[in-house]
Amino acid sequence: MTELILHFVRHGETPGNAERRFQTPDVPLSETGRAQAAAVAETLLETTSAGALLASDYARTLETAAAISARLALPVVEEPALRERNFGIARGRLYSEFADDEMALWRAPHYRIEQGESWADVYDRMRRFLDALRAAPPAREIILVSHGGAMSVALTYLRGTPIDEFEILQLENCAVRTVVLPLDPALPAQMIEACP
Repeated sequence: MTELILHFVRHGETPGNAERRFQTPDVPLSETGRAQAAAVAETLLETTSAGALLASDYARTLETAAAISARLALPVVEEPALRERNFGIARGRLYSEFADDEMALWRAPHYRIEQGESWADVYDRMRRFLDALRAAPPAREIILVSHGGAMSVALTYLRGTPIDEFEILQLENCAVRTVVLPLDPALPAQMIEACP
């Protein structure tokens, strides 16, 4: 094996997504999110040969991964490194409860929200996880069910972009982004964007 194929999948829609709310770990999918998860599972069944399925241990990602697991007959392995950024004191609150300048500050890569994380913290977490996965992959092709912000960070790292240049990507619910990753870390990753 000379390369690793990673299929990053954002979880399905939740009520919190629809309300524009900073979410807590226990938020489940909405009915729309369940339909999206079923649809992405069908897409992955037809387009991948994945041999492993890893997911953030939050309710919305585990529910999305369960739909994929049912179609691909792969067990779900919980992976805390795939969690969304911890938004600390903002968790459970609507975006509209915060001033524009406060929200802008939170987009700064090194700003750590009270009781939470910075994007740089998430970058370090993802870097450690992805480097370990690259060094000892459980399969040649892997599905990683995560969150919009965490996926943005992971793709930023895999592109070789430093955290100081980080920007959140617009990833719809159940978006899929595929990366072909040479096992030799000296070689660049190849991004393949796919939207089911």
